[in-house]
Amino acid sequence: MGRHRAFVFISLATVAAIFLAWYTNQHWSGWAEIYKMISKGDNMPIAGLIPLIIFFTYLSLDEAFRHDRLIRQGRQDEVLDEMYK
Repeated sequence: MGRHRAFVFISLATVAAIFLAWYTNQHWSGWAEIYKMISKGDNMPIAGLIPLIIFFTYLSLDEAFRHDRLIRQGRQDEVLDEMYK
Protein backbone atom coordinates (compact mmCIF):
# COMPACT_ATOMS: atom_id res chain seq x y z
CA MET A 1 0.00 0.00 0.00
CA GLY A 2 2.92 2.32 0.65
CA ARG A 3 4.01 2.29 -2.97
CA HIS A 4 0.56 3.32 -4.13
CA ARG A 5 0.14 6.20 -1.71
CA ALA A 6 0.35 8.76 -4.52
CA PHE A 7 -2.33 6.98 -6.56
CA VAL A 8 -4.68 6.83 -3.57
CA PHE A 9 -4.07 10.51 -2.82
CA ILE A 10 -4.72 11.56 -6.43
CA SER A 11 -7.87 9.44 -6.55
CA LEU A 12 -9.24 10.93 -3.34
CA ALA A 13 -8.34 14.44 -4.49
CA THR A 14 -10.16 13.85 -7.78
CA VAL A 15 -13.28 12.61 -5.99
CA ALA A 16 -13.12 15.60 -3.63
CA ALA A 17 -12.74 18.01 -6.57
CA ILE A 18 -15.75 16.48 -8.34
CA PHE A 19 -17.81 16.71 -5.15
CA LEU A 20 -16.72 20.33 -4.64
CA ALA A 21 -17.60 21.19 -8.24
CA TRP A 22 -21.01 19.59 -7.79
CA TYR A 23 -21.58 21.31 -4.44
CA THR A 24 -20.65 24.77 -5.69
CA ASN A 25 -22.55 24.50 -9.01
CA GLN A 26 -25.79 22.80 -8.03
CA HIS A 27 -27.80 25.30 -10.05
CA TRP A 28 -26.16 24.04 -13.24
CA SER A 29 -28.62 21.69 -14.95
CA GLY A 30 -25.89 19.64 -16.59
CA TRP A 31 -25.45 17.46 -13.47
CA ALA A 32 -28.91 15.98 -13.97
CA GLU A 33 -28.09 15.19 -17.59
CA ILE A 34 -24.78 13.56 -16.65
CA TYR A 35 -26.53 11.49 -13.96
CA LYS A 36 -29.23 10.37 -16.39
CA MET A 37 -26.60 9.36 -18.94
CA ILE A 38 -24.39 7.44 -16.50
CA SER A 39 -27.24 5.75 -14.62
CA LYS A 40 -28.68 4.03 -17.69
CA GLY A 41 -28.25 0.27 -17.50
CA ASP A 42 -26.13 -0.12 -20.61
CA ASN A 43 -23.63 2.54 -19.45
CA MET A 44 -23.03 1.11 -15.98
CA PRO A 45 -20.36 -1.45 -17.06
CA ILE A 46 -18.47 1.31 -18.86
CA ALA A 47 -18.67 3.60 -15.83
CA GLY A 48 -17.40 0.73 -13.67
CA LEU A 49 -14.48 0.00 -15.98
CA ILE A 50 -13.10 3.54 -15.98
CA PRO A 51 -11.56 3.26 -12.47
CA LEU A 52 -10.09 -0.12 -13.40
CA ILE A 53 -8.48 1.29 -16.53
CA ILE A 54 -7.01 4.18 -14.55
CA PHE A 55 -5.65 1.88 -11.83
CA PHE A 56 -4.05 -0.65 -14.17
CA THR A 57 -2.54 2.11 -16.30
CA TYR A 58 -0.99 3.58 -13.16
CA LEU A 59 0.21 0.16 -12.03
CA SER A 60 1.88 -0.64 -15.35
CA LEU A 61 3.59 2.76 -15.52
CA ASP A 62 4.80 2.37 -11.94
CA GLU A 63 6.35 -1.00 -12.78
CA ALA A 64 7.90 0.36 -15.98
CA PHE A 65 9.52 3.30 -14.18
CA ARG A 66 10.88 1.00 -11.49
CA HIS A 67 12.38 -1.32 -14.11
CA ASP A 68 13.89 1.66 -15.94
CA ARG A 69 15.44 2.78 -12.66
CA LEU A 70 17.01 -0.66 -12.18
CA ILE A 71 18.40 -0.60 -15.72
CA ARG A 72 19.90 2.89 -15.18
CA GLN A 73 21.57 1.60 -12.01
CA GLY A 74 23.13 -1.22 -14.02
CA ARG A 75 21.08 -3.97 -12.38
CA GLN A 76 19.46 -5.42 -15.54
CA ASP A 77 19.55 -8.95 -14.15
CA GLU A 78 17.18 -7.95 -11.33
CA VAL A 79 14.42 -6.76 -13.67
CA LEU A 80 13.19 -10.29 -14.37
CA ASP A 81 13.25 -11.09 -10.65
CA GLU A 82 11.12 -7.99 -9.99
CA MET A 83 8.63 -9.09 -12.65
CA TYR A 84 8.11 -12.44 -10.92
CA LYS A 85 7.39 -10.84 -7.53
